[in-house]
Amino acid sequence: MDQSAKLLVVLALCVTVMANQAAALAVQKENLNGGKETPTGKTLINKVCSDSPTKNLCVQVLSSEPLRSPVADLKDLALISLRVAATNASGILADTKILIDDDELDPDIQQGLADCKENILDAESQLEDTIAALMVNSENDAQRWLKAALAAIDTCDASIPGDDDVLSVESAVFRKLCNIAILVIKELNNPTKS
Repeated sequence: MDQSAKLLVVLALCVTVMANQAAALAVQKENLNGGKETPTGKTLINKVCSDSPTKNLCVQVLSSEPLRSPVADLKDLALISLRVAATNASGILADTKILIDDDELDPDIQQGLADCKENILDAESQLEDTIAALMVNSENDAQRWLKAALAAIDTCDASIPGDDDVLSVESAVFRKLCNIAILVIKELNNPTKS
């Protein structure tokens, strides 16, 4: 057999092996999902958000990326929710910086705001760590980092007296956004739950 014929036989064998592997992966995926197609996009968003105490906000957040949301899987939805939470944290940080510079505020409140600013920076960093953990498929670490971000915002709230100020309202929204991310990541950890 000449060289080109041998190459053709090897190529045909490789194509056959790859086709068989693809078919085996499809069967395995089907078996893992109980023979059902894995939901994505709006179907998955509605499924995940059905367990949320803030269902409307959950649907709004997870549907917020027009190109990705319609075809999103659980990991995509987790990343979407984390990006929205990070944007919210950045808004809280910007408002905190503005308030710190207000000379009319009591020095104790300004100190509380300065402490809060540091905690919000920590929360932003922990959200980045959460995203990094998800990117390497470490959902358990992602949960830990996300809970640390929530603890940081709780510490921020505790450093400022009162609960009717702008930052308290914004931090309540931040908690809701983080809880949506927690819900998605829990589902990512246990996709066969429902």
